[in-house]
Amino acid sequence: ACRICGNSEGNRSHFPREMMFGWREQFEYLECGRCGCLQIAQVPADLARYYPRDGYYSYKPPKKQQYPQWLLRLRHERTRWFLGEFSPAGAALGLISKRSEHFDWFRGRGVRLDSRIVDIGCGAGGLLLKLQRDGFRSLLGADPFIEADIYYGRSLRVLKRGLDELEGQFDFVMLHHSFEHMPDPATTLAALARRIAPQGTLLLRIPVSDCYARKHYGLNWMAWDAPRHLYLHTAKSMQMLAAGAGLESFEVIYDSTGQQFTSSEL
Repeated sequence: ACRICGNSEGNRSHFPREMMFGWREQFEYLECGRCGCLQIAQVPADLARYYPRDGYYSYKPPKKQQYPQWLLRLRHERTRWFLGEFSPAGAALGLISKRSEHFDWFRGRGVRLDSRIVDIGCGAGGLLLKLQRDGFRSLLGADPFIEADIYYGRSLRVLKRGLDELEGQFDFVMLHHSFEHMPDPATTLAALARRIAPQGTLLLRIPVSDCYARKHYGLNWMAWDAPRHLYLHTAKSMQMLAAGAGLESFEVIYDSTGQQFTSSEL
């Protein structure tokens, strides 16, 4: 039966292979006939083996770039403008700058430079370093699979912790392609709901299985990423999960790039 909605009618099995490292090991996935969610039939007992520290991309240390204080202050003014605050200097800089996608995530959500932001499953914390340079002052990362806690200075920390070990609430909780790696999505989503402050936002970025690329490429769709992706949701299965956790799914944005086509072709 589907572990998301309990359905046992019309379910199908698929057998994608591990392809990131070229091991080509085959794994069984169930496709639910009701909600459409793809889910691994059995989570490997040795799952950590598929996240080698010397080869898995999210554990690579991000580049530490040093900027003069005057340049950082200008970036902070630009950030205020991108967040919707009035800033003459920020407006001028914004007109000549490339706008990073994280400002699209934050705008209209009440996010400010002092908002409490947490990135769960962040690896070595590369995105958080970018946010720090843009002037955000209350940042935290958590990933249970990093080797040890990481301290980047100016109060930015990435903790070797799982979601259940985090404390407090946050104005903006985000998971960038980490939710699909978690073995119990319903329990995880309920725990995430407890970490969201009143009027706060949860951002989940995940592969979506009811998409053209998956239908076109079948078992060659790169987002299978077997066996690391334990669940590949549809919009319907995510709405079911959200409702069960007392959350409202109020906006769905498709932000995929051409990589899923080029990698699937390969």
